[in-house]
Amino acid sequence: MEPSKEKHSKVIEINVPTDVTVREGMNAPADFETAIAATGYGRFNYLLLLVAMPCCMTTVFETTTMSYVLPSAECDLNLSLADKGMLNAITYTGMITSAFLWGFLSDTYGRKRLLVVGFLLDSTFNVLCALSQNMVAIMVFKFMGGFVICGPFAVLMAYLSEFHSLQHRSRVMIVLGVFYSAANMLLPALAWLIIPQPWNLVLGDGILELHSWQIFIAVSCLPGVLSGISVMFLPESPKFLMSKGQNERAMAIFRRLYTINTGGRQDFPINELVDEVRLVGSSIEPTSGKQQPSSAKATPASGNGGVGEGFRQLGIMFRKPHLKNACLVYGIQFGILLGLNTFRLWVPQLFTIIEEYEHELLPTDGTAPSLASEATLCEMLAYKVNKTEQLQQQWLEHDVSRALHGPEPVAMEPLDDVFKCTATTEGRVYLYSLIIGCVGIGAYAVTTIMINSIGNRNILTYGLLLAGSSGTALYWARSSLVTLILSSCYITICSIASTALVGAVVAMFPTSMRTMVVSLTMMFGRTGSIIGNVMFPYLMALGCLPPFVMIGAIVIAVAMVSRLLPRTVKKPLQ
Repeated sequence: MEPSKEKHSKVIEINVPTDVTVREGMNAPADFETAIAATGYGRFNYLLLLVAMPCCMTTVFETTTMSYVLPSAECDLNLSLADKGMLNAITYTGMITSAFLWGFLSDTYGRKRLLVVGFLLDSTFNVLCALSQNMVAIMVFKFMGGFVICGPFAVLMAYLSEFHSLQHRSRVMIVLGVFYSAANMLLPALAWLIIPQPWNLVLGDGILELHSWQIFIAVSCLPGVLSGISVMFLPESPKFLMSKGQNERAMAIFRRLYTINTGGRQDFPINELVDEVRLVGSSIEPTSGKQQPSSAKATPASGNGGVGEGFRQLGIMFRKPHLKNACLVYGIQFGILLGLNTFRLWVPQLFTIIEEYEHELLPTDGTAPSLASEATLCEMLAYKVNKTEQLQQQWLEHDVSRALHGPEPVAMEPLDDVFKCTATTEGRVYLYSLIIGCVGIGAYAVTTIMINSIGNRNILTYGLLLAGSSGTALYWARSSLVTLILSSCYITICSIASTALVGAVVAMFPTSMRTMVVSLTMMFGRTGSIIGNVMFPYLMALGCLPPFVMIGAIVIAVAMVSRLLPRTVKKPLQ
């Protein structure tokens, strides 16, 4: 019996320490990564991603609607190529003016509140833009829309990353890219459904005239309304609350997530969170931290405190160890979005030019095709530039004549008889954009599966090299099909690279400055978007090669620089 007794005691010696260890792990203060991993991955995460879908649509619609409107509104607004470039760029101008503001507001006052306010305000400005009757009013409201949407875009990235553990964080950033691609696919479908319609509503004895493209702008505000209302029912980021010392609120949210994900079958296995405020203030180890009394926890910052906090975050960013990474990220995003958003926003116009060229110059009577059918993209662009210049000259002459001789000058022919302006609303223009969106969804789906194996840095380096080569090769394109293939490759890879870069930023910088860095990263990218969209029509006027060299060479250059970034796959949030 003695040996049996001895064996029984050994079993006790194994079990007791294990039980004690588990209990100690439950009672010890847990950091954010431990707590968010303990909540699991389940129904709440799926619900969060479901809400993120209209949020992504809102940001895409705000920046992209004008690219589908311009070919149709060209005649109604008497637009030149330079005017189109300005209308494409004006939203990004509004975005960069508010990048710093939204960044420190989010890091000071929280993510949820700014998401709600931002999305609802953006929808309001979209409705006002749809009611505008001239180019100046449209530019004002698109500027305001850009000013407002900058915040939700940057905040959304940080908000979603702070509800996911290390295991899922990189994939969630790529899933967002899938949503953006889906939005880029939905938008041309919506444009195809609405813009070709012969709708022309006249209200108030001619004071207000609404065309189909204005109705399209109004409809595009619906995702913003849905986003603002949906986010109202979501919790604040627990990582943000922990960084402000509000551990009780953060713990309540963790427990709520755990209950939703597990069905409430058992209690949340963590009882206490690390006091991040005390850790930052006294530079002590996480394991020795304790919660502050609720009375001592962070109080809402005053207006001056918020501004001061923003400048403090900015100062930290421009000191070691963050200065090098910040400069690299800003430069890379500048180059990516200069190429991507310039080309992406001009793609509907480029396909419109191809359709217009083939419709006006290629034979339609069944005879043998002329040399026009073998024209390169460059020759088609040159035709459009010359035609637009002639239209602008005719419009100017008629405006001067009306000013001198009255509204119906007898001495001049009607404008339509001199040089007819016809808005191109061919279905194939929207179909090509739909195909590009579908290619993007497929590519993002593959990247989502492989992101942890490939890594953000490799996507940036090798992906951008391929994209830059595709952009430059457009110079030699001789058909719509070749242009479509190269365009799909360029836009999809650059979009994935931009998303991967933002995902890397989330891991590279601490919570207290994360949203600001994302905002400033996008500010530099949008600065590139403005420069590219304003320069593109002038480069088209100089010749065909300059615009394609610009979008190709800049992306190849940033691909080389991307090798200097640190690896961030499965890196814990700071």
